[in-house]
Amino acid sequence: MAKIPDKEDLIFRPTRDETYIAFAAAVDSWSKVEWQMMFLFNSVSTPTDLNKSGSILLSIIGIQAQLRVIEAAARSHLRKDPDLLKDVERTTEKIGKKATIRNRIIHGRWNETHCFNGAEYQHTELIRTFSAEQIFGPTYSTEQERKALLGKFLFDKSELDKAAEMFEHLSNTIFNLQFRIVSGFAPIVG
Repeated sequence: MAKIPDKEDLIFRPTRDETYIAFAAAVDSWSKVEWQMMFLFNSVSTPTDLNKSGSILLSIIGIQAQLRVIEAAARSHLRKDPDLLKDVERTTEKIGKKATIRNRIIHGRWNETHCFNGAEYQHTELIRTFSAEQIFGPTYSTEQERKALLGKFLFDKSELDKAAEMFEHLSNTIFNLQFRIVSGFAPIVG
């Protein structure tokens, strides 16, 4: 009779491809945040011309500068609705904080390492490097050192999945805020 595997033998170990797919999913999720930022800017700047507001926002270099422009337009457009303006400011603050995580994923050079426990493959990790001199990136020898690098210089599948989920949630938050803004300023017909 076959022996039932122990619980620890049933733990899922992501493959190399799954780690890279998670990397692409995180990048894609951030692109949705940027798309929603364009709609948010449109709703507080030139609500009748998405092409114009999109061109303006995309011509601004850097996420922090884009966020300051969204806030400035919101202060003008929402001056009679301080609660909605506060929500814009809270949302732009969230975007700014999450942009740090996005930058850690997007910028730098990437090396991969395959983690083994003895001869058994555990998972693939992506390690961010910044220069040819630092070709192998930061290293660790203990689990505590590894955890300190996670989300900063070291990304495994679960860390990338967490970032993608966070970016998706942020994208929905921006969408809902933008929808509230345009709903409150809908033109009166008739």
